[in-house]
Amino acid sequence: MQVRGISLKHAIFNSRYALKSMGEEVQTKNWQGDKSPFSFIELLNLTLEAPLAQTEKEAREECNPFWPWADEHFEERVSGIPYNPPPSHTKWLKKTEEYLETDSKFSHTYPERMWSKGLHRAIRHEIGDLNDAVELLKQDLYTRQCYIPIYFPEDLSAARQNKRIPCTLGWHIIVRDNRINVHYPMRSCDAIRHFHNDLYFANRLALWIESKLDVELEMGSILFSATSFHCFTNDLYALNKLIEKG
Repeated sequence: MQVRGISLKHAIFNSRYALKSMGEEVQTKNWQGDKSPFSFIELLNLTLEAPLAQTEKEAREECNPFWPWADEHFEERVSGIPYNPPPSHTKWLKKTEEYLETDSKFSHTYPERMWSKGLHRAIRHEIGDLNDAVELLKQDLYTRQCYIPIYFPEDLSAARQNKRIPCTLGWHIIVRDNRINVHYPMRSCDAIRHFHNDLYFANRLALWIESKLDVELEMGSILFSATSFHCFTNDLYALNKLIEKG
Protein backbone atom coordinates (compact mmCIF):
# COMPACT_ATOMS: atom_id res chain seq x y z
CA MET A 1 0.00 0.00 0.00
CA GLN A 2 1.53 3.32 -1.11
CA VAL A 3 0.64 6.56 0.66
CA ARG A 4 1.74 10.08 -0.18
CA GLY A 5 1.24 13.28 1.74
CA ILE A 6 1.74 16.96 1.09
CA SER A 7 3.03 17.09 4.68
CA LEU A 8 3.89 14.65 7.44
CA LYS A 9 0.55 15.38 9.10
CA HIS A 10 -1.30 14.59 5.89
CA ALA A 11 0.70 11.39 5.38
CA ILE A 12 0.05 10.23 8.95
CA PHE A 13 -3.68 10.74 8.46
CA ASN A 14 -3.68 8.91 5.09
CA SER A 15 -1.76 5.98 6.56
CA ARG A 16 -4.11 5.56 9.51
CA TYR A 17 -7.13 5.86 7.21
CA ALA A 18 -5.67 3.17 4.93
CA LEU A 19 -5.23 0.88 7.94
CA LYS A 20 -8.84 1.41 9.01
CA SER A 21 -10.15 0.88 5.46
CA MET A 22 -8.02 -2.04 4.29
CA GLY A 23 -6.43 -3.64 7.34
CA GLU A 24 -7.08 -7.31 8.08
CA GLU A 25 -7.26 -9.03 11.46
CA VAL A 26 -4.26 -11.16 12.43
CA GLN A 27 -3.42 -13.17 15.55
CA THR A 28 0.14 -14.02 16.58
CA LYS A 29 1.43 -16.24 19.40
CA ASN A 30 3.71 -13.61 20.91
CA TRP A 31 4.16 -9.86 21.11
CA GLN A 32 7.18 -8.31 22.84
CA GLY A 33 7.42 -11.23 25.24
CA ASP A 34 3.68 -11.41 25.86
CA LYS A 35 2.47 -14.92 25.04
CA SER A 36 -1.23 -14.02 24.87
CA PRO A 37 -1.52 -10.72 22.96
CA PHE A 38 -4.67 -9.19 21.55
CA SER A 39 -5.35 -9.75 17.87
CA PHE A 40 -4.49 -6.79 15.67
CA ILE A 41 -5.55 -5.10 12.46
CA GLU A 42 -2.66 -5.10 9.99
CA LEU A 43 -1.80 -3.51 6.69
CA LEU A 44 1.13 -5.25 5.01
CA ASN A 45 3.91 -3.35 3.27
CA LEU A 46 2.82 0.22 3.85
CA THR A 47 5.07 2.81 2.22
CA LEU A 48 4.76 6.51 2.86
CA GLU A 49 6.42 9.44 1.15
CA ALA A 50 6.19 13.02 2.37
CA PRO A 51 8.32 16.16 2.71
CA LEU A 52 10.33 16.49 5.90
CA ALA A 53 9.67 19.46 8.15
CA GLN A 54 12.31 22.18 7.89
CA THR A 55 12.50 22.97 11.63
CA GLU A 56 12.04 21.23 14.97
CA LYS A 57 8.96 23.34 15.68
CA GLU A 58 7.41 22.44 12.35
CA ALA A 59 8.19 18.74 12.88
CA ARG A 60 6.52 18.87 16.29
CA GLU A 61 3.43 20.53 14.82
CA GLU A 62 3.22 18.09 11.92
CA CYS A 63 3.78 14.86 13.88
CA ASN A 64 2.23 15.76 17.24
CA PRO A 65 4.60 13.47 19.18
CA PHE A 66 4.27 12.65 22.86
CA TRP A 67 5.82 15.90 24.03
CA PRO A 68 7.88 16.86 25.98
CA TRP A 69 9.01 13.24 26.39
CA ALA A 70 9.84 12.98 22.67
CA ASP A 71 12.31 15.87 22.81
CA GLU A 72 13.90 14.55 25.99
CA HIS A 73 14.29 11.09 24.52
CA PHE A 74 15.65 12.40 21.22
CA GLU A 75 18.41 14.19 23.14
CA GLU A 76 19.23 10.84 24.77
CA ARG A 77 19.49 9.25 21.34
CA VAL A 78 22.04 11.78 20.07
CA SER A 79 23.85 12.28 23.39
CA GLY A 80 26.82 10.04 22.59
CA ILE A 81 25.96 7.93 25.63
CA PRO A 82 24.71 4.33 25.13
CA TYR A 83 21.99 4.71 27.76
CA ASN A 84 20.35 1.50 28.93
CA PRO A 85 17.91 2.25 30.33
CA PRO A 86 17.58 5.84 29.10
CA PRO A 87 16.59 8.21 31.94
CA SER A 88 13.34 9.24 30.22
CA HIS A 89 11.96 5.69 30.18
CA THR A 90 10.03 6.27 33.40
CA LYS A 91 7.93 8.88 31.59
CA TRP A 92 7.04 6.41 28.81
CA LEU A 93 6.61 3.02 30.46
CA LYS A 94 4.13 2.56 33.30
CA LYS A 95 5.49 -0.81 34.44
CA THR A 96 9.22 -0.62 33.78
CA GLU A 97 10.00 -3.77 35.74
CA GLU A 98 8.08 -5.88 33.22
CA TYR A 99 10.51 -4.91 30.45
CA LEU A 100 13.85 -5.07 32.29
CA GLU A 101 16.21 -8.02 31.96
CA THR A 102 17.87 -9.68 34.94
CA ASP A 103 20.76 -7.16 34.73
CA SER A 104 18.25 -4.28 35.13
CA LYS A 105 18.65 -3.30 31.48
CA PHE A 106 16.29 -3.44 28.53
CA SER A 107 16.92 -6.01 25.81
CA HIS A 108 17.87 -3.01 23.65
CA THR A 109 17.58 0.78 23.56
CA TYR A 110 18.00 3.22 20.69
CA PRO A 111 20.82 5.17 22.40
CA GLU A 112 22.66 1.89 23.01
CA ARG A 113 22.36 0.90 19.35
CA MET A 114 23.27 4.35 18.03
CA TRP A 115 26.38 4.54 20.24
CA SER A 116 27.45 0.89 20.33
CA LYS A 117 31.14 1.49 19.62
CA GLY A 118 33.11 -0.43 22.24
CA LEU A 119 30.10 -2.52 23.27
CA HIS A 120 30.37 -5.12 20.50
CA ARG A 121 33.07 -7.00 18.63
CA ALA A 122 33.01 -6.52 14.89
CA ILE A 123 34.02 -9.13 12.32
CA ARG A 124 36.33 -7.09 10.08
CA HIS A 125 36.21 -3.44 11.06
CA GLU A 126 35.55 -1.27 14.08
CA ILE A 127 31.90 -0.76 15.04
CA GLY A 128 30.61 2.60 13.81
CA ASP A 129 28.26 5.02 15.55
CA LEU A 130 26.29 8.16 14.81
CA ASN A 131 29.44 10.29 14.69
CA ASP A 132 30.80 8.03 11.94
CA ALA A 133 27.63 8.73 9.92
CA VAL A 134 28.30 12.46 10.22
CA GLU A 135 31.97 12.08 9.32
CA LEU A 136 31.07 9.92 6.31
CA LEU A 137 28.82 12.68 4.98
CA LYS A 138 31.55 15.25 5.57
CA GLN A 139 33.91 13.02 3.62
CA ASP A 140 31.47 12.44 0.75
CA LEU A 141 28.24 14.44 0.94
CA TYR A 142 26.62 12.48 -1.88
CA THR A 143 27.54 9.02 -0.59
CA ARG A 144 25.04 6.17 -0.86
CA GLN A 145 26.57 4.40 2.14
CA CYS A 146 25.28 6.41 5.10
CA TYR A 147 23.03 3.84 6.76
CA ILE A 148 22.52 3.93 10.53
CA PRO A 149 21.49 0.44 11.68
CA ILE A 150 19.34 -0.27 14.69
CA TYR A 151 18.49 -3.91 14.00
CA PHE A 152 21.57 -6.04 14.76
CA PRO A 153 22.28 -9.73 13.94
CA GLU A 154 21.85 -10.60 17.63
CA ASP A 155 18.16 -9.72 17.33
CA LEU A 156 17.48 -12.93 15.42
CA SER A 157 18.60 -15.05 18.36
CA ALA A 158 16.86 -12.69 20.80
CA ALA A 159 13.61 -13.19 18.90
CA ARG A 160 13.95 -16.96 19.25
CA GLN A 161 14.10 -16.44 23.01
CA ASN A 162 10.92 -14.32 22.86
CA LYS A 163 12.81 -11.14 23.77
CA ARG A 164 11.85 -7.65 22.68
CA ILE A 165 13.71 -6.57 19.54
CA PRO A 166 13.79 -3.22 17.69
CA CYS A 167 10.92 -2.29 15.39
CA THR A 168 13.20 0.10 13.50
CA LEU A 169 15.65 -1.48 11.06
CA GLY A 170 17.61 1.74 10.58
CA TRP A 171 17.81 5.02 8.68
CA HIS A 172 19.42 5.59 5.29
CA ILE A 173 20.53 9.20 4.94
CA ILE A 174 21.15 10.40 1.40
CA VAL A 175 21.81 13.94 0.13
CA ARG A 176 20.71 15.06 -3.30
CA ASP A 177 20.15 18.56 -4.74
CA ASN A 178 21.28 20.14 -1.47
CA ARG A 179 18.57 18.28 0.47
CA ILE A 180 18.77 15.59 3.15
CA ASN A 181 16.47 12.66 2.45
CA VAL A 182 15.66 9.77 4.77
CA HIS A 183 14.65 6.21 3.95
CA TYR A 184 13.19 4.70 7.10
CA PRO A 185 12.36 0.97 7.02
CA MET A 186 10.58 -0.66 9.96
CA ARG A 187 9.65 -4.30 10.40
CA SER A 188 6.67 -3.38 12.60
CA CYS A 189 4.91 -0.12 13.46
CA ASP A 190 2.03 0.57 15.86
CA ALA A 191 -0.18 3.14 14.12
CA ILE A 192 -1.56 4.49 17.40
CA ARG A 193 1.24 4.58 19.97
CA HIS A 194 4.47 4.95 18.02
CA PHE A 195 3.95 5.94 14.37
CA HIS A 196 3.87 9.72 14.86
CA ASN A 197 6.79 9.55 17.31
CA ASP A 198 8.85 7.44 14.90
CA LEU A 199 8.40 9.96 12.08
CA TYR A 200 9.22 12.81 14.44
CA PHE A 201 12.44 11.13 15.58
CA ALA A 202 13.45 10.50 11.95
CA ASN A 203 12.86 14.17 11.07
CA ARG A 204 14.78 15.31 14.15
CA LEU A 205 17.65 12.99 13.23
CA ALA A 206 17.91 14.55 9.76
CA LEU A 207 17.91 18.03 11.31
CA TRP A 208 20.54 17.00 13.86
CA ILE A 209 22.82 15.53 11.20
CA GLU A 210 22.46 18.66 9.06
CA SER A 211 23.49 20.79 12.04
CA LYS A 212 26.75 18.83 12.35
CA LEU A 213 27.79 19.20 8.71
CA ASP A 214 29.99 21.89 7.21
CA VAL A 215 27.36 22.90 4.64
CA GLU A 216 23.82 24.19 4.95
CA LEU A 217 21.20 21.80 3.60
CA GLU A 218 17.44 21.83 3.37
CA MET A 219 15.23 18.98 4.47
CA GLY A 220 14.11 16.82 1.56
CA SER A 221 11.67 13.93 1.84
CA ILE A 222 11.14 10.82 3.90
CA LEU A 223 10.37 7.42 2.45
CA PHE A 224 8.95 5.36 5.30
CA SER A 225 8.07 1.69 5.04
CA ALA A 226 6.55 -0.74 7.52
CA THR A 227 6.22 -4.42 6.72
CA SER A 228 3.53 -4.65 9.40
CA PHE A 229 1.57 -1.42 9.97
CA HIS A 230 -1.00 -2.22 12.62
CA CYS A 231 -3.05 -1.46 15.68
CA PHE A 232 -4.55 -3.84 18.20
CA THR A 233 -8.25 -4.58 17.93
CA ASN A 234 -8.86 -3.02 21.34
CA ASP A 235 -7.34 0.21 19.95
CA LEU A 236 -9.81 0.57 17.07
CA TYR A 237 -11.80 3.17 19.00
CA ALA A 238 -8.65 5.27 19.44
CA LEU A 239 -7.81 4.83 15.73
CA ASN A 240 -11.25 6.10 14.73
CA LYS A 241 -10.91 9.10 17.05
CA LEU A 242 -7.53 10.02 15.57
CA ILE A 243 -8.98 9.83 12.07
CA GLU A 244 -11.96 11.99 13.08
CA LYS A 245 -9.55 14.66 14.37
CA GLY A 246 -7.86 14.69 10.97
